[in-house]
Amino acid sequence: MRQLQWDELDLLQGLEVIPTENDNGGLHFEVEQAGLKLLVTLWSHAGVVDVTLVHQPTRSILLDFTVAVRGRIRYNNDKRGQYLEFPDCVLVSRISFSLEQDEAAFNPNTFGRPMLLTVRPYPSVLFE
Repeated sequence: MRQLQWDELDLLQGLEVIPTENDNGGLHFEVEQAGLKLLVTLWSHAGVVDVTLVHQPTRSILLDFTVAVRGRIRYNNDKRGQYLEFPDCVLVSRISFSLEQDEAAFNPNTFGRPMLLTVRPYPSVLFE
C-alpha cells in the first residue's frame, strides 16, 4: 500500500473547510458552493482519494471516482487561480480495488495525469 503525502495547511487553503475523520480512517472534506457540493476523502494508508461532485438542486452526481495519487498534494496560487494539485494520478476502481490494481496504479510505468481541484468561484475538477 502507498501513503498519501500532504501538508494540512495546503488542504485547508485549497478546500477552505475543516475536515472530519470518518469511521474507516478517511479524512473527509465537504465543500458547498454555487449550487455544487464537492466531496473529497483522502485514504492516507491506501494512497487514494475519492472525489464526488454533486449538483445540489437536482441531487445529481456529476462526477464520482477514485484516483491513486503518486506524489505530494500541494496548494497552488498562480496565474491559473487557487487550487489543490494532486500530481500524477491514476484512475482506479473504488468497488474492486485489488492488490493487482494497486501494483499497477503505483507502477512508475503506468501513465498518470495531474488532477486540479478548486472551490472558487465554484467547485471544479480538472485533469491536465
